[in-house]
Amino acid sequence: MEFSLSKPLSSAIEMVKPLEPLSPTAGSSGANGEFQNILGGMIGQVNSTKGTADRQLASFLNGEQIDIHQVATSIQKAEMTFELAIEVRNKMMQAYQEVMRMQI
Repeated sequence: MEFSLSKPLSSAIEMVKPLEPLSPTAGSSGANGEFQNILGGMIGQVNSTKGTADRQLASFLNGEQIDIHQVATSIQKAEMTFELAIEVRNKMMQAYQEVMRMQI
């Protein structure tokens, strides 16, 4: 069985933007402030993608002219963003537990 990418799928893949590197923000107080800003930004992004998905779903359910594929894509993006945040949290907890196990 042989599979090939169809044009719509390949164009959708090309639309995915690469992640931008994190840069230190001005006005933060050392590493603690930078970490807090990064974490706050990540939580804000999770909330933003979920809000966008919720609005698009509500619009679709209210009968507005919105493409079902766009709704499904935004819902999937919100789910993946949330899952990524959970995995980052899990890795941070593992790192914290590892540091706490270290003997001085």
